[in-house]
Amino acid sequence: MSKTIAEIDALIGIDELRAWQAFDRVNPIGDYRIDLNFAMLAQQVIAWSGHCKEAPSLKDLLVIDPFPLTNEQRAIETAKADAERSQAYTESLIATLKRRAKK
Repeated sequence: MSKTIAEIDALIGIDELRAWQAFDRVNPIGDYRIDLNFAMLAQQVIAWSGHCKEAPSLKDLLVIDPFPLTNEQRAIETAKADAERSQAYTESLIATLKRRAKK
């Protein structure tokens, strides 16, 4: 912006300043949506670079977790994710064994 306080004061009045202050309380600069947009951009750059088989999740690329979990909640989520991976692996293994049995 490169303006002095006097220059800014000459450009906007107290009413506009108060409106911007109120807006900043509702939607602060650097809010979650901006962080999410940059995380999506980083995810695309990583995917396009071809250096990874799979691009990291958006959550891994966010600077701050917007929905922090307690340790108990994190343990429950981890257990669910582990169970889903285990189920998918089991189903894949069964499918592989069935294909081999048909040969």
